[in-house]
Formats: sequence, C-alpha cells, structure tokens
Amino acid sequence: MHDELRAFVRALPKAELHVHLEGSITPELALALAQRHGVRLPGAESAVAGTEHGVAGVRAAWRFPDFRSFIATYIAISSCLQTADDLVRVIDDLAKRLVDGGVRHVELTFTPMTHVDRGVAVDVLVAGLAEGRAAATARGLSLGFVFDVVRSLPDRAAPTLAFAQALRRRDPEAVTGLGVGGPEGEQYPLAEIARVLAKGRAEGLHSLPHAGEQRGPASIRAAIEQLGAVRIGHGVRCLEDPALVAEIRERGIVLEVCPTSNVALGVVPSLAEHPLPHLLRAGVGLSLGSDDPGLFATDLVEEYVRCAIAFGWSRAEIVALARASIEHALVDAGRRRAWLAELGATVDDTVIDR
Repeated sequence: MHDELRAFVRALPKAELHVHLEGSITPELALALAQRHGVRLPGAESAVAGTEHGVAGVRAAWRFPDFRSFIATYIAISSCLQTADDLVRVIDDLAKRLVDGGVRHVELTFTPMTHVDRGVAVDVLVAGLAEGRAAATARGLSLGFVFDVVRSLPDRAAPTLAFAQALRRRDPEAVTGLGVGGPEGEQYPLAEIARVLAKGRAEGLHSLPHAGEQRGPASIRAAIEQLGAVRIGHGVRCLEDPALVAEIRERGIVLEVCPTSNVALGVVPSLAEHPLPHLLRAGVGLSLGSDDPGLFATDLVEEYVRCAIAFGWSRAEIVALARASIEHALVDAGRRRAWLAELGATVDDTVIDR
C-alpha cells in the first residue's frame, strides 16, 4: 500500500523549496569525501569508505539531542567540501535523486561564508556551484541557489551578497535569493543583515530567511518586518499567535514546512503532533521541504508519504500540495505554467480520490 502511494507521489511534478546542499549529502558520499580529505566525521572514526560498517556508523551518529549537536555534525560535513569537484559531485548526486523523485525545480540553500572562512577560495566555490548547476540542468532539473547568512555572524552578510553577485556574473540565472539561518533569538540583532538583504532585494534577490523554528512569533515578525521575507523557512510556531497567522495569510507569505526535520530537532515531539494540519486549515500558503535529507534520512517523496499516512491525506490533497510547491517557486511565469500543465496531465482523474 505504501509502495503504491510512494509511486504516486514520485510521479507528480513538484518543486523542492527548502533543502540545504550541505545537509543533503548522503552518509555514503559524506564518508567518501571525508576520507578523501582527512575529515573526521561523527561515527566514522574507524570506518572504511564505501563499506556498510562505515555507513552504518555514520548513520547511527546522525541523531541529534539538540540543535547544537546538529550544527556540529553539519559543520563537519561542510568541511568535506574543499574543491570545485566536490561541489559538482554533491550537487549532481542531489540532482539525480531529486529528478528520480519527480522534482522539476529546486531552490538550494548554501552557506558560502562557512567555506570561505575555513579557507576555500571564492573562485573555487563559484566554479563548483556554476558547474554543479550545469550538471543539474543537464539532468532536466531547474535550480536556483539561496545563499544563507548565519544569524549570529552579521558581519558575513555583506560578503554573502558579494558572493551572490560573483556567481551571477558567471551565471546570471543562478541565484534566487538570500536567506538567514543559524540560531534564533533576540541576542542576535538583525540590523546589519536587514541592510544587506534590502540591497539584495533591490538587485532582484528574494528574502528567504529561517524563523519560527527554535523561537516563536517574535522571530517570525522580525523576519517579515525587518528582513522583508516573501517565504519563511519553517515558521511553524506562528500558530502561537493567531494574529500573526492572519497576517501571514493576508500578506501571502509562504512557509517552507519540513516535518521530519522538526521532529528530528525536537521542534515537535512526533510527526503525529506536527502542526501542519492546523496550518493547512488556517489557509496559510506552504510547501513541504526535506531541509537536510542526508542528515534526517528522508527526501521530498518521503515527506509527502509520511505526512499523507500520518494525517490521512487523500490523493487530491497530495496533488494540491504538489501544485502549491510549483506555485510558490520563484521562477518565471512560463516555467510555472509548463510545470502546472504537466502536473495536470500527470494526474489521472479516475484515481485522484483513492
């Protein structure tokens, strides 16, 4: 039964709007890159690249009692990306998996200053991302990058915009927007980041910050009012403030909801208790995302399937979410119309209510 559902979801054209490149790397590929560069990954101290023992050790270590432990593992994986070839390899691997899952377009988050600050040259990163995007395009996947600024490092906002500009000079269609990630809290003033994101918006780069994951409504309001967010990564804690929910709905701000991630990082106790059904009933625009699929043992197809099972969705409800993901993608109208038409042609009216 679940295999049939999974096949149905996989066949639907859709968009993946919240996925981090660094967090998308599979345990197998992370282990191979780590051993290539002498990086110590959690769980892989005595592993042999490519062996099931090694992969199992890495998988077992990717369990996170808190956000701090998650970030430590995320940084270790990021350290495995040292050459342009590494970036091409991980982007192409992700692109293959996305295309296999029916994804037509991905907005792929990357945190460039994490890599620059540990010594990787900007030119190397730009080359790797541009060549990786070309590889994804060759597979039939539309791809736009979102470059994240770590909220606790506001001085890295301006260099992040400069990085986006450098990639745009090489590949004018490569960059969708700027994001903000990392720890939330009032102890991290947003003024400098807001100034840079405003400059980015003036250059056509959308504001796509994370908020409402670790902290509640105040963080989401700051993302809207100070950062000019058009979409918000996670945002699930908006339900703590009904007036904020109404404002999000009325402004047409879209939430990128990542249920498996929220369970894995303790935002919610279980998938059954996830607020996604409440957000849908409230009429908030949203899309499903996998966030860090390599770390959380998921992908976009699995997000749909797990939620459909947990919440008893009909096939019509699944199709509606696939359609919403395309509608909320930051692409030109022509591509959106083509993907929506393809979705309509894919759906068999005789089975949609099963």
